Parts: sequence; C-alpha cells; structure tokens
Amino acid sequence: MIPKIYSKSPKTMQLNITKKCNMSCYHCHVGSSPNRTEMMSKDVMEACLSVCEKFGFSCIDITGGAPEMNENLEFLLQKAHEIGLVIMLRSNLTILLDEKYSHFMQIYAKYGVIIIASVPFYEEKFNDSMRGKGSFTKELEVIKRLNLLGFGDSLKLNLVYNPNGAYLPAEQNELEKVYKKELAKFGIKFNSLFCMANVAIGRFGDMLKKFDEYDEYVEMLKDSLNLENLENLMCVNGLNVQYDGSVYDCDFNAALGLGANLEKDIFALLKSQKLEREVVIKEHCYACMAGDGYGCYGSLK
Repeated sequence: MIPKIYSKSPKTMQLNITKKCNMSCYHCHVGSSPNRTEMMSKDVMEACLSVCEKFGFSCIDITGGAPEMNENLEFLLQKAHEIGLVIMLRSNLTILLDEKYSHFMQIYAKYGVIIIASVPFYEEKFNDSMRGKGSFTKELEVIKRLNLLGFGDSLKLNLVYNPNGAYLPAEQNELEKVYKKELAKFGIKFNSLFCMANVAIGRFGDMLKKFDEYDEYVEMLKDSLNLENLENLMCVNGLNVQYDGSVYDCDFNAALGLGANLEKDIFALLKSQKLEREVVIKEHCYACMAGDGYGCYGSLK
C-alpha cells in the first residue's frame, strides 16, 4: 500500500501546453491526436511564469501533445529564458520535419532547451509498432539534424524508452549502453536515456483491458512497489499545470481529472501563499513507484 505523500517546495513546473499532436501513439496517456484543439494561452503562460518567480521554481518542463503545435511556444521559451529558468521540452521529434515547425530546432538551440525525446526503441519494428509506420526513420533524421546543432553534446538531448507491452523497463544504465551502441550505427548520439513505465490509463490502459491484461499488469506494479522511490517522485518535487491553467500533482493525475490539493488554477495560486500539499494518490501511481522507479526523468534508483 502506498503511504501518504507530501510535496513541500516543488522546483519544477510541468506545463502541458496542448493536447494537439501530429501523432496518435497507442501508449499516450493524454489521448493526444491531430484532432485535439486544446491550447494554452499567453495569459496562462505568463501566470505560470509569475508563480515560478514567486515560489522559487528553477525549471519548467514543457509537454503536450506536441508542444510545437502551440503558436505561443516561442513566446514561452523566450520569457522563461529571460527569467533564468532551466527549460525542458518533450518532443516526439517527427513534428520537426514539418516545414511549419522545423525552425524550432534552431530556437531550442538559441535558448539552451533540454530536449526530452520519445524514441520507444532502438529497432525500427518495435518503435514503429508503438508510434506508427515510418516514425523511426523520421526520428533518426531529426536527431541527426539536432546533432549538427550541438544537441547530444554541449546541448542536452535525452531519449525516452517505453516498454512495448505490459512489463517494466530494463535497468536504465544497461539499456542506455545498448541504445547508444545501436543508434551509433546510424551516426547519431544523445546524452542520456530515461526509462519510463507505461501508466495503466489512457490508450495504454484501454489496450490492457482489450487484451484482458489490466488486472495482471496493475498487480505486477503493486508487487514491485519500492518505497525508496517516494522522495524522488515528480509529484513530490514538481507541479503540473494544464492548458487551461488548472493545477495537478502530475500529468497522469491531470489525465484523470484528479486536481491537486491546492487552489484550482494558476491564477488563484498566484494569490496564494503556499504550495505545500498532500499528493493525490490512486492505483495508477504504482507505475512510477515500482522497481527502480520510473518518473518523468527516468529511473529514480
């Protein structure tokens, strides 16, 4: 059983700035797709940055959907850079081959953005089975272009591995070595690999239920619970803000509509004097706490 978890002074604010995406990956927990229309406005972005300054956040973690599809992304990057925040951004990479969005590669370099990119596997067959036919080739092409800009070296490019089924990731350090060896064959490089367990919600949860694997998967996560992971969880050290300014403990809770034990939105939070809260915990939380721990930045081990 998961004990109560508390967040006292979070330092990372994760911003989900759109649900729109050029892809519809089967493991996506927020159900992003080209048909989604949700977008974070400049007003919400400015309020988020004001809260970061007020409470001493040091980092923003921008996610989606495909963040590049929010027309206010460059504005957010510029303002965050001006106030000295570390900027992380989660990209599916393939979007950057579109001429409408390819300029973001140079923008990311300009502002020193740490790119966190989903490459579910280092072999084409398994990668494409999760992200769609042709996605692996596109990912490699974008990484090559990013490497030419310095990403994977002085500029940070970190890749994300997700299992292709109802099981936990391999040991992160060992899998990173394999990734680097295999991807080097294509002449590309990256800094670190983040192993993330699939959370049993959204499209992945639906897939588990379709194949009657949901209960078995959740029980495996429960049996693998490691309480040593608790203090390093994203929900302990961070705060999630959705496109409409609503506030959550993490992006997974947001996908389920489980609001944080704080003011309901970023505008109310700006008037508040505290961020301390008890984290909202449900069954899906076992995915982050199992085994070596699988947070938003990989293994918690």
